[in-house]
Amino acid sequence: MGFIAKEFCLVEPFKFALRERVIEDIPKGFLLLKPVVAGICGSEILYFRGEKEPEKLKKRLPMCLLHEGVAEVVGVGEGTKLDVGTKVVINPLTPCGECYSCKSQMENLCQNARYMAATADGLARTLFLYPEERVLPIPEGIDLETAALTEPLSIALNAFEEANVKSSDLVAIIGDGPIGFLLTLVSSYLGNIPPTKLYLIGIVDEKLSLVRDFASTINSLRDYRMLDEIREKVDVSFEAAGGRAHKTTVKQAIDILRPGGKCILLGISMGEVPVEVTKIVNKGLTFKGCTRSRMSHYIKALELLKSTDFQNKVKRIISEKKFVIKDVNDLAEAFKYADTETGESRVKPGRVLVYFP
Repeated sequence: MGFIAKEFCLVEPFKFALRERVIEDIPKGFLLLKPVVAGICGSEILYFRGEKEPEKLKKRLPMCLLHEGVAEVVGVGEGTKLDVGTKVVINPLTPCGECYSCKSQMENLCQNARYMAATADGLARTLFLYPEERVLPIPEGIDLETAALTEPLSIALNAFEEANVKSSDLVAIIGDGPIGFLLTLVSSYLGNIPPTKLYLIGIVDEKLSLVRDFASTINSLRDYRMLDEIREKVDVSFEAAGGRAHKTTVKQAIDILRPGGKCILLGISMGEVPVEVTKIVNKGLTFKGCTRSRMSHYIKALELLKSTDFQNKVKRIISEKKFVIKDVNDLAEAFKYADTETGESRVKPGRVLVYFP
């Protein structure tokens, strides 16, 4: 009988268009899903602004954006276990399962992966098919808005795991966006790092204020003395800012590390970022890139969100501004607002969420 899906596609920078797709049937092992709520990630804003590499824009557009969120099961294929009506968290990565990374339990590094809002269509559509093995049912007690942040939380968990942080470490997270906040929260909650040894470094006081009951904060535009106090004393630094400030934040991540310290790089930007190689060599620093996450991190994220205290802290980064997506204009307005360079969210804390009626 088939299903008609409406898709809100980015066709060129700053412009969405509506297209329709017919879903003829539901394959074995697949679910028919209806998006409920999704978050707008900074990586998608790069597509919206047209700041991705020209060859990527040419190859990937038109494309549905949004890769972090919650959907409802509205249809099931043969061999699936979830019931219609179940709300699920989406893992936007579908690995190939055959490459070196996949066979080495590093599915997040799969070079052949299909990733929503990058190499595959995302959640900005009314219906879509997805493998059941790439979703997780939302446990009781976790509200849908908070569950929509499972993907960025899983990224923070992956980075924290890669850093092998000890409770005695002095830790600094650079970047006061959602990933920086979640990394700070995870470091406090799982690392048992006291506020006197855990720093969030950023430039927006309203965003820094969200962590002040469990971490110290430094506004790098003003708190020069505090920056000097931790310079060359930090055991582990996380660069979670990226963007146009990437050159500055990577340098900062190097400068604050003690000899033998380590830095985990999460932030992304377009183009090359110069680094002081001599300083890295002379200080004996260890650098590690960290991208995406594995299904195990999603499972752990949902376990953490079962804690009322942890969940309430995560809710701090949900924007008060709500966008209900009924047409392409609604989605464009949401992206303009969420733009961390020019939109209102530049100075207002919170992940901007969009809702599908």
